[in-house]
Amino acid sequence: MQKNITTIPYLKIMGEAFSLTWKNRFLGWFGFFVLLSNVGSFDYFHNDSGKNHLRATTETLSRHASWFFIGALLVFFILVAIVVLSIISRGALISSVEKLSTGKTSDFKSAFRKGRSYAWKIFLIALFSGLFLFSAIIILAPPVAFLFLNHNYILGGIMTVLAIMIFIPLIVIVAYLRIFGYLYAVLGGLNPWAAIENAYTLFRKNIRSSLIMAALFFLINLIFFFLIVLAFFLIAITLLPLALLLFVLAGTLGVVTAGIIGLILLAIFILYFRSFLEVFAQTAWILFFHEIAAPKEKEIQPEPLPEIEPLPKTGLPTINSEGE
Repeated sequence: MQKNITTIPYLKIMGEAFSLTWKNRFLGWFGFFVLLSNVGSFDYFHNDSGKNHLRATTETLSRHASWFFIGALLVFFILVAIVVLSIISRGALISSVEKLSTGKTSDFKSAFRKGRSYAWKIFLIALFSGLFLFSAIIILAPPVAFLFLNHNYILGGIMTVLAIMIFIPLIVIVAYLRIFGYLYAVLGGLNPWAAIENAYTLFRKNIRSSLIMAALFFLINLIFFFLIVLAFFLIAITLLPLALLLFVLAGTLGVVTAGIIGLILLAIFILYFRSFLEVFAQTAWILFFHEIAAPKEKEIQPEPLPEIEPLPKTGLPTINSEGE
């Protein structure tokens, strides 16, 4: 049964999540590892001289093929390690927050051990949901591409809009399947497929309240963006005297050095607060999950006892002795 959105203490959830995150700083490491897996891929743009660059790059790679292979293999293993750490950290973060929110204790070592036991469940939930989105792309993309390849731009544009209108809700659903699915897998001990099914049912029954939580996180991320901009200007103003001094001493090299120092400080600031936000968000979702998934005492009605029919008022039957 869907809970009334007006009865969910959103501000209380956010306050408790902030308090738990602030008091347990070791959770930030798990947030950091989770954050690393959320970094998007880079886009490369090429100009008109792309062919020359491609030819030069190919010749360079052919001369240093062995080093290129070693470098590519190293990058691959680093990426795999980041993904594994992220999956373990997700389970560790959920189990730790659950313990801390109920007054129990937790530490990095025990939480990491717990996270390893949930790694396969979390991985399979992410895999299933990712394959679902990939299948949607495979279904929606070919008709649009076919229309544009045949120069039917008007109908292709209409189909593109329709495909986007279908795909965006699917992205939202998959996001909530992961949020609630991870919680069902870790806190409820369900297998991945059962966790996904329960996550879908829970989201379907609590769509409005779940979207309100997402809207609150949008506002929080917006505040974080302004904090980044503010930090950028503060760092720039702070380093301005140093940049002028280094410019006098070393010229352009001094300015570049000051700029690099500023970028490093800004990167540290972003990584620290983004890790904090990852822990805060996971904590808030766990508290929200308990609000909408756990039955309340007033919702649990005891079964009525069967009514006992009263004895007839004719009196108890008498037992006559023999011979009477």
